[in-house]
Amino acid sequence: MKVETSYNSALIVCKGNPSFIMPVLNVVLGLSKLYDSVKFICGDISKDSEAFLLGECKNLTIENLQLQSKGGSKILSVYHFRKKVFQIIDNTQHDLLWIATGDTAVSMGNKLRSYRFVMCLLELYDTVPLYNFLLKRLSRYAHKIVTAEYNRSAILRVRWNLKQTPYVLPNKPYFKPGTENGNHNAVNGPLVQKVKDEISKGKKVILYQGIITSWRRLDTVAKATLEDDSKFVFLIVGKDYDYIETLKGINPNIIHIPFIDAPLHLEITKLADIGIVVYDFIDLNNIYCAPNKIWEYAMFSKPMLCNDIPGLKYTVEHYKAGLCTDFNCVDSVKDTLGKIFTDYPEYSANAETFYNSVDLDSIIKNIVR
Repeated sequence: MKVETSYNSALIVCKGNPSFIMPVLNVVLGLSKLYDSVKFICGDISKDSEAFLLGECKNLTIENLQLQSKGGSKILSVYHFRKKVFQIIDNTQHDLLWIATGDTAVSMGNKLRSYRFVMCLLELYDTVPLYNFLLKRLSRYAHKIVTAEYNRSAILRVRWNLKQTPYVLPNKPYFKPGTENGNHNAVNGPLVQKVKDEISKGKKVILYQGIITSWRRLDTVAKATLEDDSKFVFLIVGKDYDYIETLKGINPNIIHIPFIDAPLHLEITKLADIGIVVYDFIDLNNIYCAPNKIWEYAMFSKPMLCNDIPGLKYTVEHYKAGLCTDFNCVDSVKDTLGKIFTDYPEYSANAETFYNSVDLDSIIKNIVR
């Protein structure tokens, strides 16, 4: 006899702040479409992200543990988180327990073994031996394991000797902003207007969104856009880790907008002509990247300029939604930008095709059934 899955209530747990973790917001949105009632437990959340989720999901309740405001040591923070989370879980009827990140699973510890849970891993942790060890132990007890990228799932199956390959849930956003001006204008209005002024001059916006660190090779893009300053404006959006001044030293015309809570940052994505996606050859987690950025650019039919790594070559370039190039060479960056703009309508259409190639609702339903 076939047993039907119950979609009455789901519990989602995230130790971090989902305002910084767009894939977690995606899961909340996706499960809220499927389940009658969803409770989301998180370590912290910004007011903007909370208001967005509650506005989109009428069947959602949020338990904000406000870990950051409590201060204290990391050990005490984990203790408080674990104690409070298990209290809520034990007192909340649920058909699904979704552990949203590896850090969340590690923080919940061995007690998690007693529960039926789905463990979602947004990173490979191949350079974090302790996390890899602890997650491997928990993997034996997980009802389902989920990653964001096919190669990562295959790697984990081999590394942890799993009987099945983990499910793949790409980091494609559920939410697409409308054409109206977004809330980003309230804080970053002058900077956004500056970008629009450059657009009015006929310049094309080359956009990088993400952490700003020397691990992400952006200096050649800075040089390439400076050399063609009459054509391009290089817009960088995200939190700076002591790299933005170096880049501005190369190209003083760079416009930098600080970090914007998800999903409000998507209002900036709409302004781009080409999106930059670049990772370094520092670990497997990077070369088999699973960036939400490629889906966010594709959402608005924005072609992408990427560096040549497997996680981008066999996604973006495979769909001809952009091109991979050598980010160590300024001429390569300039030439590849030129190729994309020469056939811009085709790359733009392919980006839309790439975005539409994934049905999140079907994938999530297949995972939780």
